[in-house]
Amino acid sequence: MSALDYGTFYRLLADEVRASTDVNASMQALLAWADLRLPHPSWTALKALDCSVERAGVGEWLTRVLRRAPCPFPVRALYFGLGELANGDGVEFADLYVGLLSHYDPADKACEWLWRGPSHYPDRACLGSATLKAAGVICNADEVGGLGTPGHVVFALSFATLLLRASLDGRIYQLLGATAPVGVVVGFDSGDLFRLGELHAQGFEPTKGAMT
Repeated sequence: MSALDYGTFYRLLADEVRASTDVNASMQALLAWADLRLPHPSWTALKALDCSVERAGVGEWLTRVLRRAPCPFPVRALYFGLGELANGDGVEFADLYVGLLSHYDPADKACEWLWRGPSHYPDRACLGSATLKAAGVICNADEVGGLGTPGHVVFALSFATLLLRASLDGRIYQLLGATAPVGVVVGFDSGDLFRLGELHAQGFEPTKGAMT
């Protein structure tokens, strides 16, 4: 059994971000690539998930969070984190939350500006994604023979990235009250940051170069 080349995966994900806003089609392409390189029955179950069903809810989620807990400073960046949770049986899955940041430097590929204050992480700001939860259970329920981390990382990062790329628009920019481009970064709390692009008044623009 071959191992996944995460560098290649990140490049393929970036290509899908730039080429398409069809979340389901892009997910199918990425999961098919992973299945060829790391064969496992769980990829079939992951491919069966409807990855387009939550697209309409992202704007509603962000609107609800931003209106309930408005940011006390001008927003220059958004960090969408994949936090690790567990179901009642202790099986881990990821969910998406949002943080609003006061600094942004598109030239800083290490994203050191993410940790410069002030930052605003609203309480109860998780998406509550049923798709991410289902995928985590598929990957992690079987600790011995399951797909585990490779499947969890590929699915969760791809889904979050493609969902946001398809959902962020000028309406969200206006809701932020921004007056300059807003950087967008996605990643797990443990790392694997993905520099998705920038949100402008006219809409979202993917990063032109490497996203990791």
